[in-house]
Amino acid sequence: MRSPLRCFSRVAVLLVLAACASSKPARTDLPPGIDPNDPLAATKLMQQGQAQVAEGKFPDGLAKFKVALSLQPKNPTIYNLMGMAELQAGEPAKALEAFNNALILAPQYSDARNNRGAAYVQLGQYSMAEADFLAVLGDPTEANRAGVFFNLGSLYFSRGNLAAAEENLRRAAVPNGPVEAYFMLGQVEERLGQPARAETAYRDAAARAPERADIAFALGKLLEAQGRKDEAAVLFRRVIALTPNSVQARQARAYLE
Repeated sequence: MRSPLRCFSRVAVLLVLAACASSKPARTDLPPGIDPNDPLAATKLMQQGQAQVAEGKFPDGLAKFKVALSLQPKNPTIYNLMGMAELQAGEPAKALEAFNNALILAPQYSDARNNRGAAYVQLGQYSMAEADFLAVLGDPTEANRAGVFFNLGSLYFSRGNLAAAEENLRRAAVPNGPVEAYFMLGQVEERLGQPARAETAYRDAAARAPERADIAFALGKLLEAQGRKDEAAVLFRRVIALTPNSVQARQARAYLE
């Protein structure tokens, strides 16, 4: 949810190194180039796992994290990374277990708590998710507050609480916040009957992510509904250029006919 993940958003990873290592690493089959006596071995495995997860190779990334865990079984960061991988792989129940393990080891670990909130959202346990997000916002040391506000705003949006969604998404729509916050804020403003505010949010999102065809399409539809057909046409042509074979490109062509 830092990440969209920090789920829905970007997550800052705290690398806990040798201080979290067990006194005697458990026996495991290590990948080539990994020395179990190297105090940075678990860190290297975490980095390799993160790279594989970023490529969508979730089983391979999880395998690396599990080996790292055999070297440092009390490292909460490894559990957090495992949970993030499971969440991205569509396994929220497994992700929840991993985040719980991280929080057992480090109860003040805000990243894991925020991510657990994202897992709760996927499991439909919205009250639990809200409690986690609010707890993270209560941590004065939390660096990625914009990401947490986005998670909370998207939660309220999914539940139809548009006023609360708008409030939190506006706090997330800041220069260091996720692009998705601007995009979702535009959708919320449309539903609230505020087209001018929606346009501003969509344009801010498009400026941050000009490669996003979905943002250009949403803005184009908004302008089309206002009768601003020439401006909308420019955006629809951009959608077609960006993703010529997409459903949105087909819809954009229909608007241009």
